[in-house]
Amino acid sequence: MNQKIGIQIIAAFMIISMVLSSVIYFIGDDSSDNGNIQPVSTVNEDYFNIGGKEVFHIFNSITDGLQMSTPNVISALFVDVDYINYTALQQWHEELSPKITTVIRLPSGQVDDLYQSNTLQMYYAQLPDDKMILLSTMSPKKIPDSFMHAYSNDGQYIILERSFDFSGFNVMGEPTIYTNTNETAEEILTIVESWVVPSTGYDIFLPVLNHSDEYSEYQAVNSQVVFADLYYIGIHRNDDGSFTRTTVYQNATGDALSHIQTLADSGLDRGFTQYDITQNDNIVKVVLSGQFSQVNDEDIS
Repeated sequence: MNQKIGIQIIAAFMIISMVLSSVIYFIGDDSSDNGNIQPVSTVNEDYFNIGGKEVFHIFNSITDGLQMSTPNVISALFVDVDYINYTALQQWHEELSPKITTVIRLPSGQVDDLYQSNTLQMYYAQLPDDKMILLSTMSPKKIPDSFMHAYSNDGQYIILERSFDFSGFNVMGEPTIYTNTNETAEEILTIVESWVVPSTGYDIFLPVLNHSDEYSEYQAVNSQVVFADLYYIGIHRNDDGSFTRTTVYQNATGDALSHIQTLADSGLDRGFTQYDITQNDNIVKVVLSGQFSQVNDEDIS
């Protein structure tokens, strides 16, 4: 064979192979073995296609939520809905008594309705003047059906104003921000983008968070209870199906301390498997374990 013709054939074969590889990459393979090629639908679930920068912040506990919140938080809760659904047959966080959580009950189904998606983690904070903050993660990632959008003050994020379904303001990301005022949304973005450590809701509750249980699937804090200056509760479902409840008080009242001690003295006799009280200056921490009904019914003050 002529050497020149041979080289031309080889070159043509290489070009054809490259073209075919490109075509296969873009159109995919109809067979069950797709290799590393991801369907378009799966790729679209990995981001919010609205333009602008997305929020990104660690979001695994109430501490993480408070560190994104304005420094005027009155009360807040955090729920790891995904973990609860994975480890328990019932959504026990929605059966908790307001007497022990002391915060507003927020069913995860309401957050599902907000985005028409499955809520994974959620954080809800109450602020003065009926303002609020809702942070959440979801799967699949979805944006609202109807909204008006505008760039944030720093020009990086898209703020979605929702007026047709749920009135409020969204900034999409991990976690997604939802507030009932544009001003609060801008304040959160300022915190997220700050180069220095800003003042946040975390600073308010730091005295009790220093003694908290960060592994609890349900956590709440409140600065407006009558029995202490600050209050924290964390509830964790154990592997054997029992529950552990951690409560922390700053400057608890004398009546509250007396009643808590009385309960602890008889705790094991009443069927609890653990009932410990520790005190460090003005902080009191109570850790008790038992069945859900026991943990849910036991007084906190």
